[in-house]
Amino acid sequence: MTSPTMPRRPLRLALGLAAALVAFAACKTDPMNTECQNDRYDVERPTDGKMLAFLLNPQTIDYYYLATRPDTIEFRWDISRDYYGVACLRLQTTDSVRVDSTGNFQLVMDGSNSSFMSRRTVIQGQTIADSVVGYVFRGCEGDGGTYRVLPDSTISFSWRNGRQEGFFAAAGVHKLVGDTIRTSWTVGTPADSVHGWWRLRWGRASCGEGF
Repeated sequence: MTSPTMPRRPLRLALGLAAALVAFAACKTDPMNTECQNDRYDVERPTDGKMLAFLLNPQTIDYYYLATRPDTIEFRWDISRDYYGVACLRLQTTDSVRVDSTGNFQLVMDGSNSSFMSRRTVIQGQTIADSVVGYVFRGCEGDGGTYRVLPDSTISFSWRNGRQEGFFAAAGVHKLVGDTIRTSWTVGTPADSVHGWWRLRWGRASCGEGF
């Protein structure tokens, strides 16, 4: 994998996401796939009424992948490295305090949403350890749709467009806990030749609401 062109300084929550999002140019083109276009890269698109935003916190990302046949390859997300990009989920609210139990949602993104992963490969007894670029969003994600908060606080997303992969696929779990959305996705078990997971959190933040 080759490293994308990256800015000198990462976009972090501490830099003030509201100001950063205003500065981004409205663009509907996926920087990783120019054939995949929808409104998720248009950060200035109007919200669907009142909405509360949840910002992906890069420091909570826990990604692991291990394949052991025929050779071994292992990836681990490195949260000590800079993260490039932002991603937010906007969900509808009536009282501006709590998320409504049902409504519309939007996915808002900018940048590559990438960082670095450590990689370990074992081929014919030879072990190689290095670092490669990893991407949080790998498919042609849609820009939103409708959602429902279930009795156990998990959120069911119904996308109107796009192609969901990883933790946005059917096996992904998204749970609303206070001001946080906890996302997880697991494939396989430790006994399988291929297994891994995504675990991350989205925290309440200003993310372009009010445009």
